[in-house]
Amino acid sequence: MEHTGLFPEERLYEMHEYMGQLLYWLADLKEALPHLRLAWELPRADHAARMAALSNYLMYLHYADGVTNTEMQEAHAAYANLLGVLPQFTHAKRRREKLRIGYLSPNMTDHIVLNFAVQLFSAYDRAHFSAHLYDVGEQYSEVTDWVAGMADDYKDLSKCSPQEAAARIHADGIDILFDLAGHSAGGKTLMIAAHKPAPIQLSGIGYFNTTGLSAMDYFLGDPFCDPPGEEAHFTEQILRLPQTHLCFTPSERFRPYEHLQRTPHENVVFASFNNFAKITDAMLTAWGEILRAVPTARLLLKNVHPLKETLTRMKRRAVQAGIDPARLELRPGSKDYLADYLDADVILDTFPYQGGGTTCEALCMGLPVVVRAGTRHGARFGVSLLHNAGLSELIAGSTEEYIERAVLLARDRTLLGALQTAIPRMMRASPLMDAAGYVRAMETAYQMIWERYLHEKT
Repeated sequence: MEHTGLFPEERLYEMHEYMGQLLYWLADLKEALPHLRLAWELPRADHAARMAALSNYLMYLHYADGVTNTEMQEAHAAYANLLGVLPQFTHAKRRREKLRIGYLSPNMTDHIVLNFAVQLFSAYDRAHFSAHLYDVGEQYSEVTDWVAGMADDYKDLSKCSPQEAAARIHADGIDILFDLAGHSAGGKTLMIAAHKPAPIQLSGIGYFNTTGLSAMDYFLGDPFCDPPGEEAHFTEQILRLPQTHLCFTPSERFRPYEHLQRTPHENVVFASFNNFAKITDAMLTAWGEILRAVPTARLLLKNVHPLKETLTRMKRRAVQAGIDPARLELRPGSKDYLADYLDADVILDTFPYQGGGTTCEALCMGLPVVVRAGTRHGARFGVSLLHNAGLSELIAGSTEEYIERAVLLARDRTLLGALQTAIPRMMRASPLMDAAGYVRAMETAYQMIWERYLHEKT
């Protein structure tokens, strides 16, 4: 085949990258994934860009329905294979008065991951630990200034190559490096961690699966998200905290809603505030069944992105799945989206890739969230959130149970009203918002893995 125009044969990867990203932004994941796969499978001169394309593919693969755990594990193993063997730093074992914890992130700004990580920077035991922040995000803001002021040290490594960034971290004598991003943001942090700048490396919070890297020692989990047997899906050891691996700190935007008084709407409104790319055809079909079982109910879908064209495409998909367009409201993403929660009664979580920040936000806003449990970490962190919030009755083991629980809530106005009143209080009193308890659990885990490392035979 002769290739002409903008994309000669040796640059076909570029066409697939553009097409994949465009279709993803239009929330057409089914069509996007084959392009996103070819974007990294096809060879290119820029190896780092190829690795970033693979990280993006791995990120979006979690949104797709029907991907088996074996397929997911093999896809992550492909990352390590493509990365190859890199030079790594060596480390002398040493005892310290203070453990030096490094946090590596592209999101040291107003980003949802920071809502789950900020307590690690602000509430740590300064007598026994020092916190060092490494920012690779190129998104400096006043939030960055605020976060940087919490820790012992902050370094902007965004202009460094991965090897240069790793050398800076190694020179600081970091004992445990916590990668807060994994394959998100194009895997920037993993390209650094692959050089093993710290003797112990941990990933989690900002990513929801194995990194695939042998240089990564641990992955952060908990008993609900990672039941026994989950280790088979990870290159890393799972470091399970006793209750929750996620702790949510609401932003200042929640302050006007702290004492919210709400009652269910006369006609129940089901809603989802997740990225439209996470909404699969199977999910739309299930939501259609819920609406048919509750004839007076409506469905509100709010995207995280402001593209209007995405709304048109989602409406078309919803109608094809049997949803009456007269009962469907679609809203684009917006900065002041918390007020939109006031127009909802029950949140229908997405599956297989569940909501994290969106679920915590909904609970803080007094809304029950119905979750369908999956079979791997990235399909179970909603399960962990609800267990820890005391709302395990809202967890379904199948799509049929998911539909039943949603319908039950809609039909029992008294129960729904009681939940809407109780949930914010339950959330605040739960381990999910116990910053001090969470940091103590993390620091106990840090000390445990450090002692384990010191006593390992080399």
